Amino acid sequence: MKGRRILGTYVGVGLAAALSSGIHAIAISALFDVLVAGIVFVAVNQLIYGYPDDIRGTHPIVLLVLGVVGIVQDTLIWLLVSWLSGKMQAGFHVDGFLAALLGGVIVRATVLVLLALGPRPTERTP
Repeated sequence: MKGRRILGTYVGVGLAAALSSGIHAIAISALFDVLVAGIVFVAVNQLIYGYPDDIRGTHPIVLLVLGVVGIVQDTLIWLLVSWLSGKMQAGFHVDGFLAALLGGVIVRATVLVLLALGPRPTERTP
């Protein structure tokens, strides 16, 4: 499950950069920019974990609350990525809050879709 979250984060960052007109690459290599932004996303998302263990068995209201909180979290991470990218001269520049919000929605939706498509987690016995 952790691997799907990380893969979903990188795919979501790449999709958000490709689909949003308000997110622009700073460096020459788009792959390097996705890598830099993805590292920031993965690091912060590991510190603030907001995904249920079994996404298909979770109550819809819990999913809605986690989704909204996750979108806010990912929007703030896009703004952090933009600030860090300006300091490092690599990554993505985000034009404003609405571009960051759209990027946050795309990243969170991608991660949740990849979590839902994978196999169910197995029960762990102590």
